[in-house]
Amino acid sequence: MKWAPLAALLCALPVSADENSGQADISFQGYYLGGNAQLPERITGLGFGFRDFFPGLGIVSGNLEGYAHGQFQTGTNFLELQGFPWLGRRWEFRGGDFATSSTLVDFPFHNVFNPEITARGAQIVSSHGATRYEFFYGRETLEEGPRVPFRIDAPQTVMGASAQYKRRRIEAGLRYMRLSSSLAEILQNPSLFPSGRDFSRVDSFAAQVLYRLTRRIQLYGEASRSAASHAAESLPTASLPLSTFAGAAWETPRITARVNYARQGVLYFPLAGYYAGDRQGPFAELQYRPWSRVELTGSASQYRNNLEGNPDVATFHSTTTSAGASVQLPWKWTGSAQLSTIQFSARSAGAASDSSNRHVSVDMARPFRRQTVRFSVHDLQLIANAQPQRQRWAEVEDTLRIKRLMLGADVRMQQVTGDGRRNTIYGRLTAQFNTRRFSVFANAEIGNDLLNQTLFATNTYRTTVAGVTAHLAGKWDLQIEAFRNSLNMALNPESIFLLETGGVGLGNALSSLNQWSVFIRMKRQVQWGRPLPSGDLDRYAASQLPLAGAVDGVVFEQRMSGQCPAADIPVSLDDHRTVTTDRDGHFRFSDVAEGVHRVLVSGTELPADYDPGANGEATVDVHPRRAARATLSVVRLTSLSGVVTGPEKAPLEHILIRLLPTARYTTTGEDGRFAFHNVREGDYEVVIDERSLPEGAVLDGAVRAPAAIRLDATPPEIHFAFLTPEKRKPVHKVPLPTEPGQKGIS
Repeated sequence: MKWAPLAALLCALPVSADENSGQADISFQGYYLGGNAQLPERITGLGFGFRDFFPGLGIVSGNLEGYAHGQFQTGTNFLELQGFPWLGRRWEFRGGDFATSSTLVDFPFHNVFNPEITARGAQIVSSHGATRYEFFYGRETLEEGPRVPFRIDAPQTVMGASAQYKRRRIEAGLRYMRLSSSLAEILQNPSLFPSGRDFSRVDSFAAQVLYRLTRRIQLYGEASRSAASHAAESLPTASLPLSTFAGAAWETPRITARVNYARQGVLYFPLAGYYAGDRQGPFAELQYRPWSRVELTGSASQYRNNLEGNPDVATFHSTTTSAGASVQLPWKWTGSAQLSTIQFSARSAGAASDSSNRHVSVDMARPFRRQTVRFSVHDLQLIANAQPQRQRWAEVEDTLRIKRLMLGADVRMQQVTGDGRRNTIYGRLTAQFNTRRFSVFANAEIGNDLLNQTLFATNTYRTTVAGVTAHLAGKWDLQIEAFRNSLNMALNPESIFLLETGGVGLGNALSSLNQWSVFIRMKRQVQWGRPLPSGDLDRYAASQLPLAGAVDGVVFEQRMSGQCPAADIPVSLDDHRTVTTDRDGHFRFSDVAEGVHRVLVSGTELPADYDPGANGEATVDVHPRRAARATLSVVRLTSLSGVVTGPEKAPLEHILIRLLPTARYTTTGEDGRFAFHNVREGDYEVVIDERSLPEGAVLDGAVRAPAAIRLDATPPEIHFAFLTPEKRKPVHKVPLPTEPGQKGIS
C-alpha cells in the first residue's frame, strides 16, 4: 500500500518537549461505493489528524484525508492555528476546509432553515471580549452524500466579512458576502441554479439583532440588501433587493410562544445546493403546560414564494396548522394526539394544482420493566386536484434493553384507498450492543414509508446501516460501516418548499441518491507531553496564552496638610508580584493577563513607619494592550513620648497611660518614661490612670494632656507629676503612776 511508508514515518515521530501538549490520529481507510446503476468504486486512502499546543503560539491542529481512485479526492483537510495572541486580540487562522454559520446572533426560532457555509479556502477570525471579526474566502463544498466521508466542490465561490457583538442582553452582527459563479458553471448545473436563481454574482449586506428585553422575552430582527448579476442579461423581472425578518419569543415555565414574519426574496441567501429564502408570510407557535402532566401545542403559518413575480418560476402558497396534546396518564401510560393540515397551491405557466391535506395521529406508550411499547394510529386525507386519497395505518413499536443490549422493532400496517385499495407493510429494526472495547449497531428500514412520501414528510431519505467499532491491541481502533441511502420521495419544487419551511436542508447530491457504501477505518492515536483537555480548546488556549495589558499607578502619602508622592513603597499584584514605587510614587506591572486583578500596598513588606491608607487596596480590570490605572495611599507614622515624675524614691514604673481617642495604652518604665510608637498624624489626648499611681500618691496637675502630632514638627514631650504627702505619726496619751489620793499627770 503506497501510504504505508508515510504512515510508518508518522508513527515514528519523536515525542515533543514536555512543555508541549498534543495528540495525533493516524488512520488507514477504504471506501467502497455502488448503486445508481454504476459500477462499484473502490477508494482507499490515509487519514492523519493532529492537535499540538505550542507555548507562545497557540494550538496548531490539522487534518488530512486523501483517497486515491483515478484522481485524488479529499475529505476534510485543513491546517489551523487557534488561540494566537496578537495586537490585544485572540486570532484563528485556518487554511483548507472550513465552516461558518450563516447566523450572526443566536437564532430563537425553529421554523426557518439557515444553511451552514462550508468552503475550501482561508478563514481568519479575531475575537476579544464581546467582539468577533471574521473574514473568509473559498470555493463552496458539499457532502457527496449522507455518511460519505469526502466532500465535492460546488460551482460557487464565497467571500465574506462579518463583525459580531455579544453581551448578556444584546447581540448584533453585520456581514458582507459575495457569491459568484461563471456562466459555464451555471449552465452545467441546472439543479443547483434553477430558474430565478441563476445569478453569476450576488453582493449582500446583512444586519441581525437579538435583544433580550427581559429574562423571558427576546426580540429578533434581520435585514439584508442584495444586488445581483444574472447569467442571462435579458431576464424579464427584477429581483427583490431588500429582505427582512422579525420575530419575538416568550418563554415561561408554563407558556412558550414564538411569532415571526419573513419577507425574503431569492437574493436573501442563494447558496448553491440549498433552498433558503424566497418566501413571505407569518408563523406562530404556542406551547402551554396548564398542569405538570399535560402539555398543549399549536402552530400556524402562511407562506408564498416568487415575490418578484417571475413568470418562469412556479408560485406556491401554503397554509399549515397544527394542534396537539400530550398527557401523562395513570399506570405509567403516556398519550399524545395531533392534528395537522396543509393547504397548498402551485401556479406556473399554463398549469395549476391545489391540494388539501389532513393528518390525524394518536399515540400511546408505556414502559414494562426492560421494555417500552408504543401503539399509534394515523389517518391521512389527501386531496390533490380533486382526486381524493386516504391513508390509514396502525403502528406497533417495542424497544427492549438488557444491560448492554438494545433491540427495537417497529411495524406499520398501511392501507391506501383512492383509485383502488392496497395494503402495505413498513418496518424498522434497530439493534445495539456495547462493551468497554467493542460495540455493534444496526438500523434497517423495510418497505415503503408512505408518510414521508406526502407533504407531511420530515425525512427526505432513509438509511439502512450496520457497523462495528472495536478497540484493538496497540491502541488501534477499528471502525466498519455498511450503509445504503435511498430517497423517500421525489425532490420536486413543491416538497422542497414545504420541507424548507419545516427547517430541513437539502444537499445537492440528494436529487440522485440511491447508493450503497462500505467504509473501513483503522485508527491509532499518539499522544505526547501533557494531555490536551477534551473540552473547550479556546478556554484552554486563553488560560495558557493570556492576552496581556499593564497596571500603572501611584501611591500618595496622606497628610493633614495634603498629599504627596510616597517613594519606596512596596505594591503587590494579586499577592503574587511586588514592585516598589519610584521617587514620584509611581509603579507599573507589565505583562498582566487580561481580567480583574487586585492591587494593594504590601503589608508584609511595608516599612515600619508606614501604614496602608484609606485607599490601600484597589481592583482593576485589565484589557489587552492597555494600562489600567490604580491610586493607592499610605500614612506615615511617628511616635509620641512622655515622662511621669514623682517625689524622690517614689516608684515610677507600671503607671498606666492611655492614648485617646484610640484604644491604645502603655505603662511607664523604671525611670517613669513612656512612649507610643507608630502613631498617625492627628490630635490626641494622653490620659494617666490615677488608679495605677503608687499608693497614697496624688496627681500634681491635670489628668489629661493634649497632643497635636504633625509630621512636619517634633511632637512635644508629655509630662505628668504626682506627689506623696508626708505622713504624721499619731500621738498617744499615757497616764503616769501616782500615789494614792493624787491625780495622774498626763
